Amino acid sequence: MRITSGIMPGQVLQRTPRGATAEVAGTTDATGAVTATIRDGARPLRGWKARRVGAARAGTFRARLAGIPTGGPFTVELRAGGERVAVRQVLVGDLWLMAGQSNMEGVGNLVDAARPHALVRNFTMARRWELARDPLHHTGESPDVVHNGGTQQDPATAARFKRERVKGAGVGLPFARDMLARTGVPQGLIATAHGGTSMQQWDPAKRGLGGGSLYGSMLESLRVVGQPLAGVLWYQGESDANAPDAAVYGQRMQVLVAAIRADQRQPRLPFAIVQIGRVVGPSAGEIAWNAIQDAQRRLPESIRALDVVSSIDLELDDSIHISALSYRPLAARLARVAARLAHGQRGESPAPRPLRARVIPDHPFGQAIEVRFADVVGGLRAPGRPLGFALVDRQHRAVPVISKTVLDGDRAILEVISLDQGDVRLMYGHGRDPVCNVADARGMALPVFGPMRIEGLEPVSAYVTTWSVSAVRDGEDIRRLPRPEGARYGALERRTAPGSFVDQHERWQGRSGHVAFVTDIACGEDMAVELRTGYDGPFRLWVDAREVHTDLAGTNPALADRVRVPLRLRRGRHRIAVLMALNEGRAWGFFLRFARRDLADAELASGDHRMPVVVD
Repeated sequence: MRITSGIMPGQVLQRTPRGATAEVAGTTDATGAVTATIRDGARPLRGWKARRVGAARAGTFRARLAGIPTGGPFTVELRAGGERVAVRQVLVGDLWLMAGQSNMEGVGNLVDAARPHALVRNFTMARRWELARDPLHHTGESPDVVHNGGTQQDPATAARFKRERVKGAGVGLPFARDMLARTGVPQGLIATAHGGTSMQQWDPAKRGLGGGSLYGSMLESLRVVGQPLAGVLWYQGESDANAPDAAVYGQRMQVLVAAIRADQRQPRLPFAIVQIGRVVGPSAGEIAWNAIQDAQRRLPESIRALDVVSSIDLELDDSIHISALSYRPLAARLARVAARLAHGQRGESPAPRPLRARVIPDHPFGQAIEVRFADVVGGLRAPGRPLGFALVDRQHRAVPVISKTVLDGDRAILEVISLDQGDVRLMYGHGRDPVCNVADARGMALPVFGPMRIEGLEPVSAYVTTWSVSAVRDGEDIRRLPRPEGARYGALERRTAPGSFVDQHERWQGRSGHVAFVTDIACGEDMAVELRTGYDGPFRLWVDAREVHTDLAGTNPALADRVRVPLRLRRGRHRIAVLMALNEGRAWGFFLRFARRDLADAELASGDHRMPVVVD
């Protein structure tokens, strides 16, 4: 009597409220009833002594073992006529599919790997049940061409390769140990991950290729296991961090999750996802990297029974792979998510997620932004100075203006030295190798997110800092001088100030006279704007041929946006001209920028609006 499918030595069967079920098939020379005896040690389980479970005929048998209690290890003995077969070390608990790329496969230093546990088993890529011991994944032992090009290692060679490896610690074993401690029931892991793989390679549409595709290989492992799952652990996305693939990552994940649930016939199968973390090296591709992270943290918005945990604060064992020691806090985060999704543990909340960011009006210490989060347990905290928040412009470049971050319960208050760019957005974890250290009291780290719109932030242009500038000319009285134009002021030197202020202090210090400034701006559409300026000397301002502001008593200090002039600008090019007196050497320069005043709420929310820009 020989079993060909349905139950294997060392297997973990998935528990249900009515017990586990195994559909067993095999060959036998006997005919008639098939009985099962399940023993815990030497003693049969209650109701499992010579229970009739199936029938044998024509050289084969089928048996259905239903209602096997949680626990083990058990010995399952099947009998038909005078024949028998025994399957040892069978456990009943929870089964977890591990899928994705190398950070799920595990590339941590094995010297720091988690210790095995007798009640944690791994269904290897060779499709055998073993005691779970890192490395859990070894593509060389798989029978499928997608994993090793069709050159499967024999068991002895595979075992030697595993023994000789120095890398291979992953999140699976510490996760299973954590779930064992939480539930008290055996844990089974199913290894199907493969490093360096993309969502296209995991495409469910390739299931028909069988072992020639990652999805097909995964399905074959699930078919051999022959059990429902407690949940899926997914860690992947690094290989999709390019502009075309990042743009569709969310849709591809929806397709993948729906396909696995359909093929498993578990429409609410829980998914615990790890948001990709850091990568050390050149910064090229950081926009796509952050786009993958933001797409991942948004997955719970479109996929039910799915949550995402952050890894952005964790140490690496090389340039991109989570360290073996850091897999332990990551495993704890996954276990919190899994306990809630798979077992309904009400004491667990979802991972923290950002709700909104808004400008705080009349903040007592100057300009500040409030960032609110949901599902924060015990308040946000950080070891030392909270790190990770950033403001970025439309080109994804950091705008370094955050001077202080204050954590207060479920919110972060970002005190800023200025909000000079109205089109800035908020991010947490900007770039590919940020320093982030904010988590809640459970140790659930904030996810990478953004760019996120900041409510209450005015739609303003960058400061106009590129001008054609004249030499200093005699005379402080500028009231009767004509608008700067043509050759009146001689050759003008094109200059760009390094910040927001058109700073002329080095050139003007100790001198008197006046200077002309001219620049051109372009408007991509008709727009109602507010020209905003501030200065520290006598000042006149023209837009095209019209003088729009004059202040002959201008003096220190120069305050940005102190003067506001409403204008309507037509689509096209406009000339801005300034005459400014040096105020007997006391003047330094001026600020000038524009704010839109005609944008609908939807345009403000999208951030997709045009502003006047300087042109040569």
